[in-house]
Formats: sequence, structure tokens, C-alpha cells
Amino acid sequence: MQRSRPAIEFVNHASFVLGTAGRRIISDPWLFGTAFNDGWSLLCDYGFDPERFAEIDYIWMSHEHPDHFSPAVLRSVPEAIRRDTTVLFQQTKDRKVVDFCTEIGFKTRELRPMERVALADGLEVVCGQVPLYDSWLLYDCAGFKVMNINDCAVDGRALARIRRAVGPIDVLFTQFSYAGWKGGPGDTAMRRAAAGAKLRAMQAQIRALEPRWTVPFASYSYFSHHENRHSNDSINRPEDAADAIREAGSEPVVLYPGDVWTAGDPWTNDAAVDRYRPHYDFAARSYLTSGTVDEPALLEAGRAYVERVRARNSAVLLGLIRRVPLVGLLRPVTVVAYDLDATYRFSLEDGLQRTGPVASPDVKMHSSSLDYLLRHEWGYDTLAVNGRFEADLGGFRRMKKTFSIGSLNNAGYRLSAGLLFDRTLLRMVWAAAVRLRRLGT
Repeated sequence: MQRSRPAIEFVNHASFVLGTAGRRIISDPWLFGTAFNDGWSLLCDYGFDPERFAEIDYIWMSHEHPDHFSPAVLRSVPEAIRRDTTVLFQQTKDRKVVDFCTEIGFKTRELRPMERVALADGLEVVCGQVPLYDSWLLYDCAGFKVMNINDCAVDGRALARIRRAVGPIDVLFTQFSYAGWKGGPGDTAMRRAAAGAKLRAMQAQIRALEPRWTVPFASYSYFSHHENRHSNDSINRPEDAADAIREAGSEPVVLYPGDVWTAGDPWTNDAAVDRYRPHYDFAARSYLTSGTVDEPALLEAGRAYVERVRARNSAVLLGLIRRVPLVGLLRPVTVVAYDLDATYRFSLEDGLQRTGPVASPDVKMHSSSLDYLLRHEWGYDTLAVNGRFEADLGGFRRMKKTFSIGSLNNAGYRLSAGLLFDRTLLRMVWAAAVRLRRLGT
């Protein structure tokens, strides 16, 4: 069968439509609204009308983060169209995303890790998982291969495994800027280092996977809250990504929302780069604010958080881990809710309790962020991404070590004896520990 070069329409952020073999797949459709508890907004607007999903056969979402899996966008698709559209999602323990999509009327298909799935004669996909929750997708268009690696955190060995599994690829779609907390207003040097590290990570992907063309994407958003606006000061721009891609030996293809590229055709980046420039004038933007959450609501949220953790995890292991001083997991954290001018101590023994002022609290945040952190298992993940808090590296680590139990539970895992023998999860924990150590150097 002759290699088929797909038509690619860039939609926004991490979303594009790939068309080939009479089928059209849209990836990660975040089309409107904010994400991460009002911490992110789309860099530029694009009117991809929900009625256009009538043209789409499949929706693939890489993971549960709201800039990739947007319940509001999925609900905006007319019900009659949902019945004829299949959601593709990785096989997970909790099945939350698949169950949600089924409940609102989509057809669904779970993709087993590394299984080659034929969607049409001349179109196959392969989904690979990256612990704890991410995934990538290979589109094999009769031998012309497009890799959507989005914001998967993959190191050298993982890249080598991907290359062995999928072989040579033609087009790579990958993230090109940092996407999370990188210090406070005065920590510009930390953010510049993170921006450089992200470009080097992209170059490592290119050198390992050897794509002929690379499309920088999954970074067309900005920190849109008054509390995190400083995080925009060092983010990479499309022209930065294009230069890094060329340096690594691939040909950059910068796409602006609405651009259509037949993969492999000549492409000039100047028009897209010029159209993006005004969107990076962050001083001219307005920023979101949040209302205060009162203390009784916060205390109740803390009580409920502890109840959920105790119900979902081994009490014996929770107690043992808290008593190992060198590990520092699940230990009490001091939090200042600055809009309430109040200091709290959170622990898995007592929940959230008001305490007197302390000289060096672990973290400071708005009461709305503290409320969100405690009300949702994904609350810590959201906070780590939106950066709506103030802390030094030590405080950030202590918060992470206490509240990551929620992230574990949100991914369908529970702290139990069996978990100690889960090699994949242990590798992920070790990699996270290494990243934390590097963050401090």
C-alpha cells in the first residue's frame, strides 16, 4: 500500500485534526474556557464550532488533564453527533474518562498499551502509556507515521523504547514550553532554566525519534490568573521552538489555529510566527481573580479530604509511612491563606486546623486554591500546574510529599502492600524524586 500523507488542520493548543483513509481524528479538544482552576487560558481564540464534530470520526485524548480532556467541550457537542463519534482513550485502572464519555452518549474504545488498532484500511494507531497518567499516539497512515507525544515526560531510555516499538517516524508533534509552577515572581532565573530545559528535552526527542518534520504545540496557553501572571515571563515562543528544532536536525512546521498542512508539503513558518506575536503581549492582557472561601468551608473540606484518604488506602501503611522521618512523606504542612490572614496546619491525623502565625510556613495561597486542593483528588496536580501559590523549593517539596497521595488515588491506585511490588509505579516514583532533586540544583 502506498504511503498516505495525511491532511492536518491545527485547531488550538494540543488539538489538531488528522484526516486520512476517509477518517478524521481530533486530538485533545480544549476549545474554550479556562483550565486548572482558572489558572490557564488559551493563548488565542479559534472558532471550532461544536457542530464541526459531525466531520469527526474519532476523538483521542492523551490524558485527564483539563487542557486535553475538557468535559465542557465534550458536553458542547450536540447529542446526535455524540452517538456517531467514538472516543479513543488509553486503558486505565479507574476508567473515569471512558465512563464519563459513555455516560454523555459517545461511543468509546479503550486502547490497550502498544496494541496496533486498525481504524480504517490504511489507518492504524498505537497508544503508549507514560506513568502515572499520560499517553502518546502513533498514527500510521499506510506507512507515513505521525507521532503525537504531546507533553509526555520521557527520558532517554523511554525514548529508545518508543523508537524500537514504532520504528522511524515522519512527523513529531511535541510540547515546547514549561507547563507548571517554576517559582514565584522573583524566580525568573528558575523559569528561564525551565524554558531552556524544555527545548533541550524536545531536541532529545528529535534526535531519538528522527522525525523529518516537527510541529511544536501543546504550549499555546498562558498563565491567566492574577496570582500566576508572573509565570509568563520566560515561556518559550514558536520562533524559539523552530530554532531549536532546526538545530536538532528536523524541519519545523509552526501552525496557527485554522492552518491546514498536507504533511510533507513545503511550509513557510513566517506567517504563523507573525500571527502569534501579538498574543505574547502579556502586559496588555486582563487577568482572572477568585472569591474568598470562608474558614468553615475550608475546615470541612480538610475533614472530608482526610476521610477519603483513610477510606481508600491502608491505614497501617499510612501510619508507617508518616513515622519514617527520612522519607518525609505524608507529614504535616503549614499553609497561610493570605486573603483570610490565617495560618493552618494540615495533617492526615487532624485534617485542617487553624493555628497561630509561624515564622516560615511551607506554602502561601489564596483560600480558593486551598479549598480546591482539599476538595479534589486532583487538587495537588492542579496546583502544581497552575502555580497559584507561593513557596520556596523546600515548601514545595513538603506540599508535594503530603498531597501526592490524592494524585495516586485519582489515577486509580491505593496505598496497599501490593502497590509496593508495582514496578511501573516504583520507577515513576523514583523518576519524580530525581526531578525534585534536580529542581533544587
